[in-house]
Amino acid sequence: MAPAEKFETERREMLNPTEFINAMRKAVTPVSIVTTSGELGPHGATVSAVCSLTAAPPAVLICINKESRILGMIEEHGVYCVNYIAQQHDKLALAFAGAPEFADQRNFASVHWTVDQQTGLPVLSGATAIFSCLHIQTVSFGTHRILIGKVERTESSEVKPLAYWDGGFRSLADPE
Repeated sequence: MAPAEKFETERREMLNPTEFINAMRKAVTPVSIVTTSGELGPHGATVSAVCSLTAAPPAVLICINKESRILGMIEEHGVYCVNYIAQQHDKLALAFAGAPEFADQRNFASVHWTVDQQTGLPVLSGATAIFSCLHIQTVSFGTHRILIGKVERTESSEVKPLAYWDGGFRSLADPE
């Protein structure tokens, strides 16, 4: 019996989603605001499931809940921007995660945002890094959609990123 078959046979019950979530909370992830724009104007969402896919060609993947409004907008518009946010942008992260007390910060006309002239995408000023992407493919899995984007442009800075760990935002400390 192959190892995968044996594992599947021995583990007859499905892993409890709460156990999985509790374990995943222990993984440190960068915080990003993914933006797009189209006929309905600019839109953004806080996303922690973002990672590089390949360096040649440069590509990233993002994982978005299938119920998220931004998913259809990205697929319709065909481009998106991953804005890895800096530590001072924690309230923006909460705003774009839907926190009602920070709803006033979901304003693309504010000083936090510029517009990429080539793509029309909102870009976060002072971000740790940005990746402007051409949407290539969507893969469905469970409650989420995995979006693969070919990176067309990047910018980066020396500001420290905001991290997410164990259910909350964390700041990075300098090594001693």
